[in-house]
Amino acid sequence: MLRLRPHRNLLFTALLLLGLPLPAAGQAAAPPPPPRQEGTAEVAFVGTSGNSETSTFSLGGEHIFRPPQWMIRNRARMIRTETENELAADSLLYAFRAERTINTRVSAYGDYGYFHDRPAGVDHRNGITGGLIVKILESERQSLQAEGGAGYLNEQRLAGDDVSSAVYTTGTSYKLKVSATSELTDEIRFLGTFDNGDDWRFAHGISLTVAINTVFALKASNLLRYANFPPPGFEKTDTTTAIALVASFKRQ
Repeated sequence: MLRLRPHRNLLFTALLLLGLPLPAAGQAAAPPPPPRQEGTAEVAFVGTSGNSETSTFSLGGEHIFRPPQWMIRNRARMIRTETENELAADSLLYAFRAERTINTRVSAYGDYGYFHDRPAGVDHRNGITGGLIVKILESERQSLQAEGGAGYLNEQRLAGDDVSSAVYTTGTSYKLKVSATSELTDEIRFLGTFDNGDDWRFAHGISLTVAINTVFALKASNLLRYANFPPPGFEKTDTTTAIALVASFKRQ
C-alpha cells in the first residue's frame, strides 16, 4: 500500500465513463439476482529496507446479508504505516448500512460510520445518516445509482474546535463488469454541515478487481478524501493508493 499526493482522479474517471459503451435501449440484459450472503477479506503490505525502513499494512473486510426486501452491510478497514520504527499513519474505518426496498427503483437507507485518522487530525468521528437511493441504470453489465439524505455528525479533533452538527449527504455508485473476470467500481460521496457552510467533505474512490480464481483476486484502488475545513495545521487532501489480495465468498 502507498499513500500518495492527489492527482487527476476525477478527470480520469470522467474520461473513463465517457468512453464506456452503454447498452442500447431495450437490449440491456436484466441482472441476475444477487447472492443472499457474500463477503470479502483483503490484505496489503509494502515494506522497504536499507537506506530507509518503511512498512505499510492494510487489512479490510466486508459482509453483506440480504433478507427479503433488505440489504445489510458491515465494512471495516485498517491502515498502519511505520517509518524508521515510528508511527506515521494510523487509520480505522467502520461502516454499517441497512437498505429497505420500496419499489424496483427506490430504496431507503440508514448509515452509521466510525472513523479514526490521527494524521488527518481526526481522533474520533461518529456519524448517522438516512435517506433515499434511486437506481438510474441497472443491467447485467453495469449499474448506476444516486442517493441523498441527512443526519448528524460528531467529530473529535486533535486541534481546533470539535464538530457537532446536523449534516446533509449525497453521492453516486457505479459498477462496470469489464470482463468475465474483472469489475470496476466508482463511488463519490459529498457531506456538508448545517452549522458551518465552509465545513464540507468530498470522497472519491475507484477500484479495479481482477479474479485469479473462484476465491482470490487482485484489487487496485485509489481513494481521495478532501476536507474543506480541516483541523488547524492539517492539510485538506489525503489520497490512498493500494494493491491488495482479496478473498471472497458467496452463498445463496
